[in-house]
Amino acid sequence: MTVWIKSLRLPICFLAGLLAIAGFKIADIPISWLSVAAVFFGMCATMLQNDWRDRYHDVRKGKTLALNCPRAFLALLLAFWAVACGLAITVGIENINTGTVLFFMILAGLVYSEVRRIPMAPVTLVVFTSGSPVLLPIAAGAGANKVWLLFLSTALIIFGREITKDIDDHQIDGGYKWTIPLAVGSKWAKVIAVVAIASGLAVAVKVSAAVLPAIILAVIGVILLLRGARPMTARIFLDAGLALALLAVIIFGFKIH
Repeated sequence: MTVWIKSLRLPICFLAGLLAIAGFKIADIPISWLSVAAVFFGMCATMLQNDWRDRYHDVRKGKTLALNCPRAFLALLLAFWAVACGLAITVGIENINTGTVLFFMILAGLVYSEVRRIPMAPVTLVVFTSGSPVLLPIAAGAGANKVWLLFLSTALIIFGREITKDIDDHQIDGGYKWTIPLAVGSKWAKVIAVVAIASGLAVAVKVSAAVLPAIILAVIGVILLLRGARPMTARIFLDAGLALALLAVIIFGFKIH
């Protein structure tokens, strides 16, 4: 059971949900919980979709669930896509613009593995899919001021985070997918990741000073990356800092500037 739960990458999916909630909070409009649920299930489905399409390649990483249990895995994948699409349709009936954003996120999750060899396409899709939850309030008709700042911050941090994941996998990704570490080398890829994450954290402070205590953990992650720690270790601190920063935005909103 543990390996099935792990395949959903729930921390990432919950972060996506928190991003959507933070977007509504920053925009100062009522939270669309159906939209948040659609984001969560859509992200879970995207994680499963990636594991399904990469099931033969992922054997080299020691991930064999999708390959060993194909029928059950595919059934779970289709169930999550069905729930995500059903929620997106429901949202779309209430607000066509918000529903459209959700369907673009679903489409991006579906095609990610199909464009893995196109330069910049994989990381761009990850940034779009992961950052789009922040834009849901704009689609719902809210003002765009600090929502765009939150999106920019998220996009930069996710861009850097994705590079660290590709650094982990660069020895087995050659010939299978295009990644920045394969294109420029792990050393320069790490520099790009650090610059992107640091820039994203700086923008986050512009969104709300409430995030300052939380991003200390993210800064520790950046320092660890610079000092040669495993990218996975750095991501643990980065993700924890992001989660706490989003909770700070949700709880305090504009109360602290």
